[in-house]
Amino acid sequence: MSIFSNYSEFKYIYPPRPEAAITPALLSGLGAGWIAQPKYNGSCAVLFINGNHEYKLFNRKNEELSLQNPIQYTSLNDSEKYMVLCGEYLNKNKYGEDGRPFNHKFIIWDILVWKGHYLIGETFEKRLTLLYELFGGSRGFVSESDMVIFNHLLTTRVENVFMAPAYLDGFGELYQEITRTDLYEGLVLKKADARLEPGFRERNNHSWQIKARKPTLNYNF
Repeated sequence: MSIFSNYSEFKYIYPPRPEAAITPALLSGLGAGWIAQPKYNGSCAVLFINGNHEYKLFNRKNEELSLQNPIQYTSLNDSEKYMVLCGEYLNKNKYGEDGRPFNHKFIIWDILVWKGHYLIGETFEKRLTLLYELFGGSRGFVSESDMVIFNHLLTTRVENVFMAPAYLDGFGELYQEITRTDLYEGLVLKKADARLEPGFRERNNHSWQIKARKPTLNYNF
């Protein structure tokens, strides 16, 4: 067990982020052992929830995220101890699957701390399974006036909080499909059996992740 396993008071943890990039043409050659999640066009964020009474939302630079709308994040926590989630805070006015702006939402794509235990040494596959157990895997919800179904988002029990779905194959075709939508930048592929390492430095856990992004004015592979 790691000496950092106990997480009982706030200490910033940098999110695990990919550094290596591949051209989308290579995605079709990847399969067994990899798990893909959509790469969303927002601000990478880390959510620290202390029991059911307090939370802090930080960006990937260890700065508290500004200009955020109120969301009932504490309702995500299933214990009185710390939970730490990594995700994307959508604040760039990108268009969603219905062609309308999809703003001020939080999309979970990893869990770092659960019930006060920093999950160092746990595989990405196991952490992903935990997320599904905690938040389910529904792709839609029913409101007072409508039924909403998503293709590449999973809903949670908390309004405006979603979870990134996981894909095990067909990465090339998946990339071509999702990048037609403004909200989706591409894919992040993660090794299923990769074990979480401590994230107290900005550069961490990069060796088991790769990204494939659509080109923009500021980015091209």
